[in-house]
Amino acid sequence: MTEIALPVLTASSVTVGVWGIWRLIPGLLRREERKIKSRLTQGVQSRIQQELSRSIRRRTGLDEVQGILGKFEIVHQINRTLLQSAPHLTLQKFLYIVAASALSAMFLVFLITTGLVVSLVAGVLGAVVPFMVLMNKRNKRQRLIADQLPDALDFLGRALRAGHSMVTAFQMMSQELPEPIAGEFRRVYEQHSLGAPLDDCLRAAALRVESTDFAFFVTSALIQRQTGGDMSEVLNNITSMIRARVRLQQHVKAKTAEGRFTGYILSGFPALMFVLSYCLNKEYAGRLLEDSTGMCLLGGALFLQLIGLFVIRRLTTVQV
Repeated sequence: MTEIALPVLTASSVTVGVWGIWRLIPGLLRREERKIKSRLTQGVQSRIQQELSRSIRRRTGLDEVQGILGKFEIVHQINRTLLQSAPHLTLQKFLYIVAASALSAMFLVFLITTGLVVSLVAGVLGAVVPFMVLMNKRNKRQRLIADQLPDALDFLGRALRAGHSMVTAFQMMSQELPEPIAGEFRRVYEQHSLGAPLDDCLRAAALRVESTDFAFFVTSALIQRQTGGDMSEVLNNITSMIRARVRLQQHVKAKTAEGRFTGYILSGFPALMFVLSYCLNKEYAGRLLEDSTGMCLLGGALFLQLIGLFVIRRLTTVQV
């Protein structure tokens, strides 16, 4: 049992590592998005920190990590991800969940295999699982906000044309629109009601949402507040641009669907054939699991397959 569990857990560790690199590389390549974020967040954290208490900051999505953990940038990134995916969940509770998941996986595998190395690998995998779930939930929530944004901006434009102020329109949006977009505008309204400047509240919302389209809206609103003009017309232009870009993205996605599907087949076919070979002729395929050289070859093959899948995804992904 141990001989089979070790290569499986090793392959899983390699998969998780490649998945993590896969998630980090696109973020490193998005220089324009980082420039927009840096412009939107200039001075907002320091000013809001002086105006709102810690409990209110947590409820409105502006909580910051204090103490020793606050010195590490990765902790701030985890906390920001929590605010974007599960605002009700604090960083302390999430770390408890990670620790419980790691210890549970390590203890369970140790009871089954009685192997220390295998148990440690299982503990690492158990610690990574909550992060994968959190990132998946965050991505789903961000995509849902992006889909709801055009209708939300149309609602805001109608409210402004009806004579309401922008703050009142935000309150109406928090009551009438569906979640999660309503929650973001609710936080903006609550922050402003507690005394924070509206410009800083909008910048903080752009930092939470991390959407280019939402950043366009915030930038336009900030410029309009300084220079004046018809905000409803600006919102109408932004909505038209967003909808046109969404249609183009869907068209490109349909055109590249065949290439993505081919990549999935090419990546999963070798693994499927190995499982079938092992089931049909255990003595023949099992040699790769019984020998250290065979396990190294399996690990190398899995790593190369994941690299190939990553390359195919990059080739079939067109940024619009």
